[in-house]
Amino acid sequence: METKFTETYPNVSEEGRETDCEKVVNLLDLIIDGEASSDEQTFFKAHIEDCVTCFESHQKQRLMKSLVSGHLKRVLVPASLASSIKAKIQQTA
Repeated sequence: METKFTETYPNVSEEGRETDCEKVVNLLDLIIDGEASSDEQTFFKAHIEDCVTCFESHQKQRLMKSLVSGHLKRVLVPASLASSIKAKIQQTA
């Protein structure tokens, strides 16, 4: 049975197409941000259980995100600034 994930990330040969490790690299941000589908999460978790390189990449990415987010401060801006930015975006879209 084909799912959206298998349609997007089919099993392919090594003839210049994406390997499982490349798929994992492309999924890293989605996984870390909690935006991956359940099929993507299942594939990712199964792969990093067997692939030390991808597991280490995942750990480094998580560490980097936590370090960066730990040093950022949320700044409140005037509502008028947010409104003017939204208006400019709508004008260019």
